[in-house]
Amino acid sequence: MRSPYARAGSVTIEGLFVPFSSAGRSVACSSRPSVAAVCSWMLLCIAGLAVLSGPAQASSPQPAAVSFYRGQGVDANLIHLIPDLLSGDLRYEETFFTALGYYHPLETPRVMQPVFDFFHVPNTNTGFEFILAKHNGLQHNAEVDVAYLLRFSRLSLSVISVQFSFGYGLSYAFGRPTYEDGPVEDPDARYRFQSYGAYELEWGYSADPRFGLVTRIHHRSGTYGIIAPPKVGSNFVTLGLRYSF
Repeated sequence: MRSPYARAGSVTIEGLFVPFSSAGRSVACSSRPSVAAVCSWMLLCIAGLAVLSGPAQASSPQPAAVSFYRGQGVDANLIHLIPDLLSGDLRYEETFFTALGYYHPLETPRVMQPVFDFFHVPNTNTGFEFILAKHNGLQHNAEVDVAYLLRFSRLSLSVISVQFSFGYGLSYAFGRPTYEDGPVEDPDARYRFQSYGAYELEWGYSADPRFGLVTRIHHRSGTYGIIAPPKVGSNFVTLGLRYSF
């Protein structure tokens, strides 16, 4: 369900690569938990257990990576974003961010390896990503994000490879995030500290996986009132370039 405080925009994905643009407004999540939200909280709990359990002996972490991201705000809830994109109904808005990310790989935690084995998901890796972003458009604040990621095994499609990853963590805005939605009872309120979700596909060249093109959903929310009130936050569709080393 779209937020009643969101404004529609007419900007296309081309705006992701316009360095300085005017602004738009995004939408927060539905007040009912989605599958993505439930999975994200499960991941956050597992990440906590992972720190206590230590690495599995047979795990082999992926390389570290640095990424450059450019994101554009969209008028859609997280649960509706992909259906709107596939149907051509996703509305892009004139607000953007530019970000740098660093992924630090970890050995697969002992508590998680049996889960991957049970579901027959081989070569799943874990790590933390640290992101520093600067917004322009309807908001001009900086933002820092830290997420615990699961990166699944690469699939080779002839000369192209694709890898799905998702992660969950925390986000803090340095300044007032004016683009984001406020709660229903106080729409002018803004919240700097929120949860952060990352859902991505990395596309690469099978013969040289060091370089990749990243398509990602960059999501901030209050996680249904747990970290901030319901219906606050924003969603950005993001393109990125990644170098693994």
